Amino acid sequence: MSQRDTLVHLFAGVCGGTVGAILTCPLEVVKTRLQSSSVTLYISEVHLNTMAGASVNRIVSPGPLHCLKLILEKEGPRSLFRGLGPNLVGVAPSRAIYFAAYSNCKEKLNDVFDPDSTQVRTISAAMHVPPCPANFFFSVETRSCHVAGWS
Repeated sequence: MSQRDTLVHLFAGVCGGTVGAILTCPLEVVKTRLQSSSVTLYISEVHLNTMAGASVNRIVSPGPLHCLKLILEKEGPRSLFRGLGPNLVGVAPSRAIYFAAYSNCKEKLNDVFDPDSTQVRTISAAMHVPPCPANFFFSVETRSCHVAGWS
């Protein structure tokens, strides 16, 4: 594989990872809020009654659309992209390396197995499984950025 091809795959990985992170960031923010900040979502359901004191009329587990509505009303649309910066720092290089490594691995395995066979694609993809546990720690870090409001 030529150096130009490797650079093309690196660039494609960066672009794909960046677009994917941008498109899924609002979903990640909503999911993270539902998982970790459910107490703040119930605030809209608490009503103050001057005669009997504070009371909760109904407690409904907020769904994703309710959470999205509350985030947009209270924090604005920009808050749906909280944590995008740290996410891009990890995702863009990761996807770039994955794309380039997959292509290089596939090219090398085409000489060993039938070219572009199922074995070639499967082994090329499986070669990148060992780094997966690191994604867990990156995921935890990104979630804390969503909750803390870092961008």
